[in-house]
Amino acid sequence: MQTDPIDNTPSENVGTKLLFENERIRVWDLALAPGESLATHEHTLPFCFIVAQSGHLRHQNPNDPGDAREVNYEQNLVVFHDPSTQEQPTVHQQLTNIGQTPYRNYVIEFKDKDAAS
Repeated sequence: MQTDPIDNTPSENVGTKLLFENERIRVWDLALAPGESLATHEHTLPFCFIVAQSGHLRHQNPNDPGDAREVNYEQNLVVFHDPSTQEQPTVHQQLTNIGQTPYRNYVIEFKDKDAAS
């Protein structure tokens, strides 16, 4: 029996639910129950995320099981990142909540470069 390879093409969906979008920003909810995952995705726009519920996540490269890292995200942590300062988009591998409690953050993508500065 032949198994089809998993399609790990990065998605533009950087959260689990799009909450708001206009010409300048896009706001995502990223909510993961214990054991739940968000597929591989990429960030092409400047963004920040705000941790609403702390959690323990694993960033896993689906193509290389040895390429993984675990991160504890604390509530109220705010992180800003601008992928336009790099040669290629920021690719986030599969995220899995490996903690015992739900994890949630809000991702704000800045579509208008001036809004991010």
